[in-house]
Amino acid sequence: MSAACGGGSGANEATPTQLAASASPTPTIPPTEAPTATPRDFDYTVEDGDTLGAIADRFGISVETLVSTNGLTLDSLLSVGQVLRIVGSTVPQPASSAPTLDPSIEIDNPAGTGWLIPVAGACIPIEDNQLPNAPREYRNGVHEGVDFFTDFACVDVEMGTPALAAKAGRVIRADHIYKPTTQSELDDLLAKVAAQGFTDTATLDRFRGRQVWIDHGDGFITRYAHLEGVPEDLLVGANVERGDVIGFVGDSGTPESVTNPGFENHLHFELRIGTSFLGEGEPPEVVRALYTDAFFGQ
Repeated sequence: MSAACGGGSGANEATPTQLAASASPTPTIPPTEAPTATPRDFDYTVEDGDTLGAIADRFGISVETLVSTNGLTLDSLLSVGQVLRIVGSTVPQPASSAPTLDPSIEIDNPAGTGWLIPVAGACIPIEDNQLPNAPREYRNGVHEGVDFFTDFACVDVEMGTPALAAKAGRVIRADHIYKPTTQSELDDLLAKVAAQGFTDTATLDRFRGRQVWIDHGDGFITRYAHLEGVPEDLLVGANVERGDVIGFVGDSGTPESVTNPGFENHLHFELRIGTSFLGEGEPPEVVRALYTDAFFGQ
């Protein structure tokens, strides 16, 4: 899989303006319907912040089905680590229960736990090149997020796959208006980063494509990039809950969106802390441990 994801630069970033908003308005691209899946049954391990309603919504089943299958009532309280049986779901099954952290790797995770992987059923990508700090030679920069690709993240991540809010927060950016990159613009952007030896903030913003940003408070912001579309009712200032659909997977902003459309379909996800990102400067094994703890830790 190509590594053309526009994840980060070597310099600190200022708060960007929405470059797309100044472009000529173009219609929001409607999400592509996900392939029809066969209903399946599986076990799900309750995570911090889960509710009966949120779990039912996440896996496309009714609360009544979830409650009756597991011998619960609508008033039942859930506990982290509790195993529930999911019956009749057409949403991809989680890859596994909470993975085990390598005890030989010591981490100090400033993000804490309780973050939801932003693609239903996905796992942390198996390739280090899809994690933060991976080099991005094509633009003289480094990656600042996690890429969720089909074949590398335990589930299919096709065009139109829902992107989910990793935690509750407030929307501070939602690119309903987006101007696709042209071949001429791409040539200019690549020439610019080659000449200056790094990816400046404005160029980086174009490489990320259509985006949604969510402010979770305490300096934490998540970014969802390369989106194909954004829900019409997702507006700046709106509050979202953990697991809410905030966008749809695409390839916007990637060089391949110009040269080979559809090849780079994936979700680029950033967990940012102030002007930095989770795992900045750390080796892959530590980055993987940090995100394992953020997504699955208790």
